Amino acid sequence: MALVFLWSARYGLLIFISCLLIFEVFPLIAKEIVIESELRIFTIAVGAMVGIIGETFNRQIRDLRNEIKKIELEKNDLIQGIERMKVIITQLQSRIYFEGEGLIVLLERLRELEILDFDEMLTRAVEVIAQFFELDSLNLYRYEEKRFLRFVAGVGAKKLPNALEVSHSKVIEDALENGYSTLPRVLLKKEITSYEPFFAIVMGEGSNPFGVLVVEDVPYEKFSEVLVRYIKAVADWMYANAKIIFEQEKIARMKHKKDDGTWDETYYIKKREVLQKRKDRFGIPFEEICLKYSSELHNEVIGKFRKTDVLFAERQDGFVVLRALLPVCDRNGKARVLERLVKISGLEVC
Repeated sequence: MALVFLWSARYGLLIFISCLLIFEVFPLIAKEIVIESELRIFTIAVGAMVGIIGETFNRQIRDLRNEIKKIELEKNDLIQGIERMKVIITQLQSRIYFEGEGLIVLLERLRELEILDFDEMLTRAVEVIAQFFELDSLNLYRYEEKRFLRFVAGVGAKKLPNALEVSHSKVIEDALENGYSTLPRVLLKKEITSYEPFFAIVMGEGSNPFGVLVVEDVPYEKFSEVLVRYIKAVADWMYANAKIIFEQEKIARMKHKKDDGTWDETYYIKKREVLQKRKDRFGIPFEEICLKYSSELHNEVIGKFRKTDVLFAERQDGFVVLRALLPVCDRNGKARVLERLVKISGLEVC
């Protein structure tokens, strides 16, 4: 009987009614057990009252649980709302700064860069832009013939290779068609099957791009179309100034470059210093080769190198000692170049 009361109080009227049926039916089955009518009435009355109280408490408990779940959901919505507001506020703060004195400060800093060497200027410009926009990674790729990209300078870790075809990345491919592109935009149009950067921005004119600025990763709260458009504006400004600097460098090259495609020693030494700085600062590899061969083989040997390689030749008693700088080239690349060169009879590696 006590057990009936306890269950009634804990689980409500349903349990009480179930126990009451058992309490009433069991004596009919087991005829030898006789339960006094007064006890039955007492059990029914007290059990019903306890059951009503238990049912009331159970309903209150269920209501409280539902209320707690509702409050938890509202709390989660508020937390998400706060996070969204933080992102919006951060982006608005950035926009206010960029549209105020921010971009002016950035452009002034870019104007102060040393422009004695074009590649050195680009290297330092990438550092300044990444620092200004607080980007953990920013890489500049030079656009070359046959839709090919070659790494020039960068900040932060990168997963893309030093040299790649445009078709290697759908984000970069889309950027070359539209001026800039982002990973979310590409995901809406194409299926991604390999690693992609977060956004890419073209430097230069649509039909004749100079290069591509690539950001492989950016925190969610910093990313926005506004950020991408600001960097695009800076990239266009850089390209406009880079064209002038590039033309000035072309004039300087005319003074240092020889008719056979080699350079004088002054330019060679200066270029080696720039490549060494890039290697020390960004880990961009370069290799150097020294060759000795007869003068008759000179044009054939020169033809084995890329246009971007820097060559310096010294002539000694009918022989040529050629030194070559191979930008963005590691030991494996150097080995492949030497494999092509050693096929020329009469050539020695010094």
